[in-house]
Amino acid sequence: MQPKGPSLGDRFRAFLSNLNIDNQSFIVSQVKEITKDFNQKYWRIKSDIKNVHFIGSYGRGTAIKGVKNINLLAVLPRDLYEKYEKLKDNSQSVLLHEMKDFLIKAYPEAHINEEGHLLIPFPDLIFEFIPSFITPKKNYIYPDIHEGGSWVAFNPIREIQVLDELNYKYNGKVKHLAKMMRAWKATHEAPISGMLLDTLALNFMEEWEGNDKSFAYYGLMTQDFLEYLASRRKDQLHWYAKGSNRVLPSTDDFGEQANIAYKIVSRAFIFEEEDNWIEANKCWREVFGPDFPT
Repeated sequence: MQPKGPSLGDRFRAFLSNLNIDNQSFIVSQVKEITKDFNQKYWRIKSDIKNVHFIGSYGRGTAIKGVKNINLLAVLPRDLYEKYEKLKDNSQSVLLHEMKDFLIKAYPEAHINEEGHLLIPFPDLIFEFIPSFITPKKNYIYPDIHEGGSWVAFNPIREIQVLDELNYKYNGKVKHLAKMMRAWKATHEAPISGMLLDTLALNFMEEWEGNDKSFAYYGLMTQDFLEYLASRRKDQLHWYAKGSNRVLPSTDDFGEQANIAYKIVSRAFIFEEEDNWIEANKCWREVFGPDFPT
């Protein structure tokens, strides 16, 4: 008879701890340097925190260890927008190349890739620098250099605020679920974007009857969420981000992989009911990868 192991709740608590980003200090220190230079040049102020915002999964607080891309929203003074709008040809490209020239002084590897993204590469990590302006309606616009150039409106800051509000309402479970499912996504290369995963985690949590439960229910939460993902319509090609109604396209079927994972989790619960936590953990690790504790 095997010795009694840690509770399922304790194992999920340890799992989340294992998913914590392990190069946080490097990320923060680099962004402070970028922000300080940006504010000195464009805002004429000394600050390493103002006007540059973390967005993407890192900004939403749903990124996990091994994150490869850090998105930075850099807000420029409004009067510069008027300057670029007066240009006749692809003012967006002019802006992006000026931003690249500014960054190259401190980061010689900075470049614009084929998709028109301004990137600052480091070993094992890439910062995407997104110059933007705030509109009178408090949205943000950033440059798209394709097809003659255009401004694209979005509001990632409001999306983060809504996620934070609902995460607080549900005692941290929204971000916990999103992080754990990122481990599933990475382990199985599930064809779903991080933003869509976060959005569906939000939608699910508002409906889930256990949204007031503790860590002891995290196994059940992941099982129910996988079932929720598996039940999404295959022909649904887009969803909408909470807080901005930004369209989130999805042309790939992630439901099949979610269904496979759901069946493995169901098998894990059979072992849990038999107090066979060692075999149960093999199932959990099959779903979530090596960061689930042994």
